[in-house]
Amino acid sequence: MVPSFVITGFLGSGKTTLLLQAARTHFRDRRVAVIVNEFGEVGVDGILLENAYSKVMELPEGCICCTIHAEFEKGIEEIREAYNPEVILVETSGASEPFPILLSLQSLGCSVEGVICVVDSKNFPKYRDNQTAKYQIGGSNIVVLNKADMVDERELNSLEREVREIWDKYKLRNMFTGEEVFRVVKIYRSVYGKVPREVFEGAYTLGDLKDIGLGVHTHADRFSQRVLRLDDPVEYESLVDLISALPEDVIRVKGIVRLKGYPAPVLVNWSFGLLDVGTEVAGYEGGSFLVIIGACDHTNVNLSTS
Repeated sequence: MVPSFVITGFLGSGKTTLLLQAARTHFRDRRVAVIVNEFGEVGVDGILLENAYSKVMELPEGCICCTIHAEFEKGIEEIREAYNPEVILVETSGASEPFPILLSLQSLGCSVEGVICVVDSKNFPKYRDNQTAKYQIGGSNIVVLNKADMVDERELNSLEREVREIWDKYKLRNMFTGEEVFRVVKIYRSVYGKVPREVFEGAYTLGDLKDIGLGVHTHADRFSQRVLRLDDPVEYESLVDLISALPEDVIRVKGIVRLKGYPAPVLVNWSFGLLDVGTEVAGYEGGSFLVIIGACDHTNVNLSTS
């Protein structure tokens, strides 16, 4: 499983700037592949990003979520085979909705760590009624209010309330069960696309997780980290209840768990309200465990295996 992030947002909101900042501050020592989808004949975003990231693939003249969907999936497969990236970042066009991209990444064996929507704090009133913009917000679990220096505190507070209202109205739900895809949304304020490290924290590859499962872990996090080891297979519902009850300052939960009734261990990935469980980890023979990453020590985490 390759950790991945989807960066969405309306035209001119600052998606590419956020990616460039992330390259300089959060992914300096990792193999990162970026897929850029933009309209127009000249791929300006791709040119800029080539100078910051290890590998950039452009998909121009079309929308990832519709007209070039197959090309997107083919591009992901090619870039993984040829380059073996440690992280994949997908920047959508300003006309794309993120949910189909999230599904494609998951179906291709990528672990989606977050769907980030960049909002133009200064110009949001000009496009607030656009339906695509609303679905971009509702289809994300992380919202970045960019260009925060261009409006005052009162306007920012009002914008944050409005974004939360839009997210609550347009948030993704399972069409069969009505269950929310994202349980929470995390909102950050940004200037020139700078976001705190916690947005990208804990993006472990499957190899990292297997090492943790064997008790080998050398990754240094700025945030506190606890490894919760499970002796016996657990019920799926118990796992969901545990994650739902975690404190608000938990950023990521990742691990490999043996579930009752499942033939093989499965990958567990939770970030900012997005839970993905069920991808089998073939050949893993270690014990079950969860890595809980947050801003404080979680001493009351408990999980019944009965």
